[in-house]
Amino acid sequence: MSANAPVLARPDGYVLCADDGFWFRPAYTDGKCPLCGEPAPSGVAPTSLLHRIGMDRSWFGMASLAVESLAMLILVLVMYYKG
Repeated sequence: MSANAPVLARPDGYVLCADDGFWFRPAYTDGKCPLCGEPAPSGVAPTSLLHRIGMDRSWFGMASLAVESLAMLILVLVMYYKG
């Protein structure tokens, strides 16, 4: 995306810094412009539910690998004792 893109072409979540004209996402910069430190006009974006409870998305991947591993273990044991 070019820096000269019109305002309407910007995706949701971006704000324009009034001081330097830089587009940034306040969710990733604690609500401040990374160049000048000016607070975003919309303030800090609210954090997601997962981050508020201290859960990272990678834990869901680890849980799914654990469930798959248990399913494979059960399948191997069933096939071993049947055959």
